[in-house]
Order: sequence, then C-alpha cells, then structure tokens
Amino acid sequence: MIRKIILITAFIVCFHSLVAQTFATRQLEYLNTLMPGSLPNSTAVFRCPQFSSLPLKVEYDTTGVVSHLGFSLFSDSLKTQALTKPLYDFQERLFLEIFLQGNETKARKLLQEYTVQWSDNSQMVGAGTFFNSLENSLRLASADSVEYVMTKDSLTWTSSWQSGNSSFALRFPANDDLISGMDKKEVEIALAQQLQNFQCTRNTARPVAGNLGELQQLNRSNYVLRGEELFVKAMNSNVYFQVLYDRNYPEESIANLFNYPDRQRAKGLDLQIRQVAYGGEALTYKIKLSDFQCFIGDDYEIFTGIEKCTDTIAEFSVIYKSKWYNHYHLLYITTTPQNLFDKTEPLKAVLYTFIPNHNIKNLYKEYRKSGEFHEKLKKERE
Repeated sequence: MIRKIILITAFIVCFHSLVAQTFATRQLEYLNTLMPGSLPNSTAVFRCPQFSSLPLKVEYDTTGVVSHLGFSLFSDSLKTQALTKPLYDFQERLFLEIFLQGNETKARKLLQEYTVQWSDNSQMVGAGTFFNSLENSLRLASADSVEYVMTKDSLTWTSSWQSGNSSFALRFPANDDLISGMDKKEVEIALAQQLQNFQCTRNTARPVAGNLGELQQLNRSNYVLRGEELFVKAMNSNVYFQVLYDRNYPEESIANLFNYPDRQRAKGLDLQIRQVAYGGEALTYKIKLSDFQCFIGDDYEIFTGIEKCTDTIAEFSVIYKSKWYNHYHLLYITTTPQNLFDKTEPLKAVLYTFIPNHNIKNLYKEYRKSGEFHEKLKKERE
C-alpha cells in the first residue's frame, strides 16, 4: 500500500511539473521533448551525459517561462546587449539541436535545411567522426584562451573561434525565424506585444547621416542633404534644412519627420497601427510616433517615399531596412497635411513586418505605380 502511495505521489509530482513548465517558443518546447532528462526548475548550467559531456544552459524569464536552452558556450557578459543576445542564443541552441538528432545523417540534413555551414581545421569532419569533431570544436569554444569574432556581410553572420593552431567557424544566414527560433506568426506577435508595451526613455534625436558640406540649395531658404535611395529615386533618406517641419512644405516635412526622427517634432503624434500578419490576421494597436521611432532606434536604415500629397490627403511609405537581419518593415500611412501639423488625430498606418530581402525589391518596383503594392503584400500573408 505504501509503495502504491509513493508511485501515485511521484506520478502527480511529475505530471504537475510537465503541466507547469511552459516555453517561450514552439521550438524550445520541441527541443525539450528530445532531451533524455528533465530540465532544472530555474536558470542554471547543467549536464546531460547521455549525449555530451559538455555543459548545457537553461534560462527562464521573469514569468517562469523557459526562454533559452542550449550548450553553454558564451559568457553572460557577452549577452548583455538585447540586440546581439539572440545571435549567441541561436548558436548555443543550434548545437544542442544538432546533437539531439542522434545520428550523423540527420544532423547533416539539419545543417543543410538551415543553410548553416560548420567547418574546422582538424581534418576530422568525415563520415563517422562528425560528432567527435563537433564536440572538440565546442570544447575549443569554451577554452579560456580562445579568440572569438562574429562578423556580418550583407546576408550572413560568421562566428570564428581560434586558439593556437586549432580553429573552427560557423556561418549562418541572418534570418529572423532561424535566429529567434520562432515561425513567422510567432515573431510578428512578439513584435506587436513589444511595441504595445514599449515606452521610450531616450531624448536624443537620430544623427543626420552624411556630410553637411554636401547640402544642395533648393530655393532661397531651403537646402537638401541627399541620402541613399532604395529601389527607386523617390524612396530615399533625404533630409531638408533648416530641419523643416513647416506646413508650407508638407512633403519635405514628412521626409524629415521619418528620415530624421526627433522626439520634439513627433510629440503629440500617434500611430493607429493595423499590423498585417501572416495567415491573414490583423493586429491593431496605438502607439506614440516617438515611441515607435525610438523602438526602431539605430538598428534600421530609414527610407521615406511620398506617394500622394495634396491639400486634402497625404499617403506615404516608410521602409525600415534592418542592419542586422535579412528583413524590412514597411509602414504605410494615410492622413492629411493638416493633421500632420495640427496633430488632431492619430495617423492611420498599416504595418508589414519581417518582409524578406528577396521579396520587397521586386514587389515595390512592380506594384508601386499601379497602387497595388499593399494589396499584393496583404495577399502574400493570407
């Protein structure tokens, strides 16, 4: 009888643990199902000798949700920046997922599926030595003497480790879904939640890019600093001086308001956003324009294109090109010139997020003149 009570109690405790443990993403939940043992109940470094002698790491957020799971490769000091932490977490999580495949064929197939390249200089990555070579590489990454560098070209991140004559490298695409471990729907919902809860604490204006000595005179009192162009000449990062915010120059003022964000100019303006997500769903919320621009920060290049500007209507697109990942955000705003300056009501905006690099260029050039660009984007997400 006592033995039965113990067994029942153990079952209840185990079942309760399974129900209580939640994960920030479906991928983390999936990785947990592959783990041969249970996870620690709080943030910790632990070991799982069933598949590797190297230390693992699990992290919980403030609500008790598992937010990260992977090999313990990078120090906490490297992960203090919110921008780069996902890159370090991804690599730790990736190596764990590779080991959890259980055999070399599946592991190599996973790397191919993710378009990830791992290489070392040990000459041991042949058939039958894959996991041994990989574990040696990860052991090298944990050495105190290792030199680590992470760089980015236009589409790819590369991590390189070297200690003495030993080295290895990991090359992976700068794709949000891969690095975050979220699918398109998860990452869009996460962004919407972040925007709704965000409040800016910075007061500085975005610096003007370019040499002010290259100003071109437009008329007796106004000048322009030509910025970069994106896809077409009319979609650009121009700034007009003196930094114009003047109802007599609505188009120039729109360009300055978005290409050169400034908290004071944006004060009193709100965005009423309809965020069009994959699957055809729409997320709606309101945010201060200054908070939205502060959230974007310096992580994006900004380009503004005026599509229509009359006495009664102003329609324009603002494209945000990520400096770190292979995506764009596009904000399409419909308002009136009067509202831009009197600030009587929110600016109506449609937001398309995480548009892949290879999609937006052709879409924008093909559909902008016909007015079908935004309809095409919506159809792609249904």
